[in-house]
Amino acid sequence: MPILELLNQAEIWVSAVVLLICLISLRWVLANRNSKRQNPDALQANLTIDIEKLPLMPVICEPFRIEIYGSPVRIRALVLAPIGRGKSLPKKGHLGNILNHFMPNFTAILETHQPIFRQWPEQLSSSGFIQSFFNNLAIPNKGQGTVWCSLAGKIEVFGNSYLIGLVCNTDEPNSLSQITVQRSGQWLDILRIHQT
Repeated sequence: MPILELLNQAEIWVSAVVLLICLISLRWVLANRNSKRQNPDALQANLTIDIEKLPLMPVICEPFRIEIYGSPVRIRALVLAPIGRGKSLPKKGHLGNILNHFMPNFTAILETHQPIFRQWPEQLSSSGFIQSFFNNLAIPNKGQGTVWCSLAGKIEVFGNSYLIGLVCNTDEPNSLSQITVQRSGQWLDILRIHQT
């Protein structure tokens, strides 16, 4: 077989192998791109709740009454988030322990109030979470002269820090507005739970 024919056959084989590698690579790239589109973890979580569209609900005082600065409220939305890069919230079965450690009987209150509950992804700072919470769960007129109020801040439970935000309503217009909780111990000054 002449050398020229051998070279042509070798070029054909090399071209075929290169083409096959390109096709396999293209298929792999397209498959990964499509799986990222369809993977719910790859999508950004919806952090927004349209508070203005929530129907007004009466304050519930039995068996527990929760107050913000002495005003009885009903919890309408609850947001929890881990703080710090790579952090996550505990499994669902352990969230009750965290919430009851945060405030005694808090899960019993949530059962009667039936708020919208959202778990947010990790947050890098308390101040960033608070700003994002007030933006994504915006209350009408920032609460001034309305039945709405909201509060957000950091809590410390079992040596771990978490971020929590609440949107509440009262029965009558209030002056509570948006409350930033500056430190974990301040929650006890703001929120009170009474058994009736």
